[in-house]
Amino acid sequence: MKKNEKHVEMRNIVNNYVDKGVSVDEISRILNVPIGTRYVRGSVKWYIFCYQAQKNQRVAITKHPGLYSRAGRIAQQKHPHIGYFLGKKFGPIQGKINAKKLKGNSEYFSKMAKKLQETNPNHSRNNMKKAHNTMKKQGTFHDHQRKAALQCRKKHPHQLKEMSRKAHGNHPLALLALESRRQNLPYKFMGCRFDSNSERELCKLFVKHGLLNQPEEGKNIHFRLNRCHIDFFLKKIVFVEYHPPMQYGRKKGETYKSYLAERRYLLDKYGYKDFPLFLITSLNGVEEIINSIKDLLAFELK
Repeated sequence: MKKNEKHVEMRNIVNNYVDKGVSVDEISRILNVPIGTRYVRGSVKWYIFCYQAQKNQRVAITKHPGLYSRAGRIAQQKHPHIGYFLGKKFGPIQGKINAKKLKGNSEYFSKMAKKLQETNPNHSRNNMKKAHNTMKKQGTFHDHQRKAALQCRKKHPHQLKEMSRKAHGNHPLALLALESRRQNLPYKFMGCRFDSNSERELCKLFVKHGLLNQPEEGKNIHFRLNRCHIDFFLKKIVFVEYHPPMQYGRKKGETYKSYLAERRYLLDKYGYKDFPLFLITSLNGVEEIINSIKDLLAFELK
């Protein structure tokens, strides 16, 4: 145990005896420490004075919350390195004392975590990132992750399986593969990528006619519906699916009507029953469909 830690422990022991009504002479005999005076370092009266000084400090801080911060700022200006040395010397000691006091007090830690999270929503993420970077520099990251996974598996044997099932439900592999493939395709417009040049050209027409201001992935283009998506969601009112005829062979006997019915059923299932749906199979004559969409939107917005 270091010197300052011994001092804190002895000070607390002496104070406990004082609180119980034990006399100074008796404390000196029990602890084999000289009675001394408040000026004799390491004596019983010196430890009592130290504890009283600490109590007085707390009272002063309660009455004048900014007192010590102002004094600290003045000291820091006069001696720029004082804060660094004091933190290096007393920080670890106080940290260990706090850890002992709060050991097992999970309620306190959860309240503190909530307060920190309210102040800065990224607090936990930043802390985790900082811890991971430190472990990577020290070369302990992978070992730590392995041990954490084993502990998690020991306490909750089915948790990983549940997490995997949930991940596959929220992010189906087929849709993830499609989205991943799209990132490698060259059909890009206004920061978004498309599955084909025709789909990109259709998006350009929507922007030109004012049906889209800014294409946004997942919001007004490639709108996610669980394991599927609809190509366009215009003005949060009209759905448009682009599906050329050459794709109609993916299911036996698929036709324009059957594909439209399939998409309609999907929208109805996820709460978009009253939202109109247009199916475009070719860019030829698409201007007429766009005019129909514009007329419908004008009517809906009125």
